[in-house]
Amino acid sequence: MTENNGQPPEKSPAKDAKGVSRETKNMTSMSSNYRSSRDALGTGKLAVDGVLAVTDIVEDMHQTIVSMAGALGKSESGRTSGISGLVYQSIRSISGLVGSAMALPLQHLSELADDRPSSREREAILGAINGVMGDYLASSANPLAISMQFRRDGRTLDRAALAEQLRSSNGRLLIMVHGLCMNDLQWQREGHDHGAILAAEHDLSSVYLHYNSGKHISDNGREFSELLQMLVDISDVPLSLNLLAHSMGGLVSRSAFYYAQSVGHTWPEQTEKLICLGTPHHGAALEKGGNWLENILKVSP
Repeated sequence: MTENNGQPPEKSPAKDAKGVSRETKNMTSMSSNYRSSRDALGTGKLAVDGVLAVTDIVEDMHQTIVSMAGALGKSESGRTSGISGLVYQSIRSISGLVGSAMALPLQHLSELADDRPSSREREAILGAINGVMGDYLASSANPLAISMQFRRDGRTLDRAALAEQLRSSNGRLLIMVHGLCMNDLQWQREGHDHGAILAAEHDLSSVYLHYNSGKHISDNGREFSELLQMLVDISDVPLSLNLLAHSMGGLVSRSAFYYAQSVGHTWPEQTEKLICLGTPHHGAALEKGGNWLENILKVSP
C-alpha cells in the first residue's frame, strides 16, 4: 500500500519490550559515551598532573637532601643536575606525551556531551572530587570541574527556563545552596525532595544551586552574587528570594551578600530570608586543624 502521494508509508521506529524506541536507546547510549569520554579525559589529565606533582616533590626532596640542608630553616629545594636531573626530566616528558596522546581522541567526544542529567552516583563522586581539589580543577581547565549554575532535577536552567519559572511563580523563589563536597541532587533523600516540599508549603518555586565547593568561598560568593543579579535582570515581576543554605553554602551565601554590596547589586533588596543549616560561621575545627598542621610542616625543609 502507498500513501496518496505515491510514497510508501514510513516505518514506525523499532521498540523493545518496554516500548522504548531503538533510536531513543541509541541517543541515550551516545550521551552516556560522550559523558564517559569527558570523565575519562578529566581523570586522565588529573592523573598526569598528579605524576608531575609527585615528581616535583621527590626532586625537591632529593635536592634538599643533597644540599645538606639542616633540620630546621629554609628549604634548599630546586632542580637537580646531572644524571638525576635527566631522570626527573625524562619522567616529566614521558608523562606529558602520554597525557597528550590520551587527550586527543577523547577531546572531540567530550565536546559533544549534551545536558542530559547523569546518575546520582556520578554526581556524588564529582561533588566530592570538586570539594577536595575543585580550585585546582578549575585553574587547570579540567573537564571534571563543576561550573556554577542553577539546576532542577539535575538539569541546567538557562536564562529562558529561569525567566519562565519566575513568571509562573510570580517571582517567589526558594534557592537551595548545598554544602562542601555535595551537589544539588542531595537535597533529595528516599524520594523526599526537601526543596520541593518546603516550596509547596510556602507557595514558592524551588531552584537548586550547583557549584564547585572546592573553590575559595570568596570566588563562589562573587559568582553567586552575579547569578542572583541575573535573576533580577531577567524577571518581569518583583522578586521574593529565599535562600536555604547548608554548611559551606551558608558561607557562600554570606559572601554573595558582601560582594553584592561592594558592586551595587540590587538582589539583596528583594531577598526575604537567608536560613543557614549547620553553617560554621566561626570556622570549622577540621579547617583550623589543617592550617595548624600545615604551619608545623613548613618548619622543616
